[in-house]
Amino acid sequence: MKAVAKTLGVSRSNLHDRLRGSTKPRRRYHKAQDAALLPLIKRLVAQRPTYGYRRSRRC
Repeated sequence: MKAVAKTLGVSRSNLHDRLRGSTKPRRRYHKAQDAALLPLIKRLVAQRPTYGYRRSRRC
């Protein structure tokens, strides 16, 4: 089990729980209020000259 967990890059306890079936798969996140905020956030991001990338402080 240790070699498999190391190869997959997960903890042994996580792998054990998944094999045993005690963990529930995550559902996709969705809230109705987010749909109202999304256009506002996109408008704010569009006004930024960096297009989401950090500006380098080295000049």
